[in-house]
Amino acid sequence: METRAEIERILDRAYAARQKQDVNAVFECFGSDGRFRQNGLDRPAADREAARSALQDLFDTFDLLEFQGHCRVIEPPRAVVYWRGKFRAKQSGEVAETDILDLIEIKDGKIASLTTFFDTALAARLLA
Repeated sequence: METRAEIERILDRAYAARQKQDVNAVFECFGSDGRFRQNGLDRPAADREAARSALQDLFDTFDLLEFQGHCRVIEPPRAVVYWRGKFRAKQSGEVAETDILDLIEIKDGKIASLTTFFDTALAARLLA
């Protein structure tokens, strides 16, 4: 089982890559069977490639303009990350800020699952 310090290092790497919107660097932090789920979708991506594609779609849809990490709660092998982001919808140019909560599970030094919760009504409004 990973220690709190090891999980912190994994999160630091993953969120640095997230801020750069570098999907390849983010997925270097994921295990071979890593899953990614957005709370507004019906089901999680079925495998690592589907998860990578879902994250790439998110990066292709929204620019992350600002990132503020507020809180991390780590109880190995899980972590909760609460953060605030300022986003611009690439299609409409609309800008908004929102709070995001990520639930993360670590296995064998990699992210086994990441479920992100965000304001889906705000995202839909930005895309309109």
